[in-house]
Amino acid sequence: MITYVHMNRTFIIGVLMLLSAPLYSETLTYTTSFAGSEYGKYHIAVLRAAIAETQDTHGEMQVRRHVLPMTQSRQVVTLLKGQGDVMWSVTSDALEQRLLPVRFPLLQGFGGYRVFVIHKNMQPFFQPTQSLAHIRNLVSVQGEDWPDFAILKDNQFKVAGSGWTNWYTTMYKSLERGMVDYFPRNIVEVHRDMEYHKNPHLVIEQNHMLVYPSYEFFFVSPARPELQKRLEEGMVRLLENGKLSELFRQNSEHRKALKLLDDSPRVIHRLHNNVLSYSLKYPNWEATPQQSLDEFRRLQQHAGL
Repeated sequence: MITYVHMNRTFIIGVLMLLSAPLYSETLTYTTSFAGSEYGKYHIAVLRAAIAETQDTHGEMQVRRHVLPMTQSRQVVTLLKGQGDVMWSVTSDALEQRLLPVRFPLLQGFGGYRVFVIHKNMQPFFQPTQSLAHIRNLVSVQGEDWPDFAILKDNQFKVAGSGWTNWYTTMYKSLERGMVDYFPRNIVEVHRDMEYHKNPHLVIEQNHMLVYPSYEFFFVSPARPELQKRLEEGMVRLLENGKLSELFRQNSEHRKALKLLDDSPRVIHRLHNNVLSYSLKYPNWEATPQQSLDEFRRLQQHAGL
């Protein structure tokens, strides 16, 4: 009889513990353009860090990758359908109207600093004395669903649109075959692309750079407004405690991008961005951390009105 009572007490205690514990932790599913461990390493690390930093106030959350890589436009649809929770992209007014933006510039605005990938035989067409009008008359290539495609079009560039292929293979093949003249690529991603393709015929053009306001944000499904707030809080904490800068500097492509800015004087051609109705005064949060934080908080307050 004593054994029976003891077993019943043990069983009851076990059931109560099971019922009082959460059956599962919340899940965050992020989408990507490509499969593989190399794509989006920095963004994924920042996303995970922002969630970890807010665990004390928001609870545990599992972060996982969507099983399928997809185009940017398909990622938007996936979030709108509630089949994914977070993506990252260059922002635009149109995108901010469809999804919930976390208006923190992940790449410090360097996504708007564009050097040209060209066939090595094309360098004579890009002498330092060449004007912006000359460059506009050459044929560039961009992803057909990228905001940058519209930005270049609005600035009277000749732009060929390219569909989604693994690691932009079609764009680089077009360069190699002379179907287009140059591929404006942001300084953060260009070295990664060149390393991936290892095409001996393609080089980074030496003399010119396009610069326009461009910010890469996390975007959240409209069904998850609480996740938007959590990521905003997490990004502030990461900047304040220095972990965000550590993550940025740990990335070899980011270090190469900063070196590219420092070591290679280029003719700067400044463009306007008609797909975005505002610009950030302090996107470079490493150089101006407090001003960047203040600006980020003002954007949050404005969005909440």
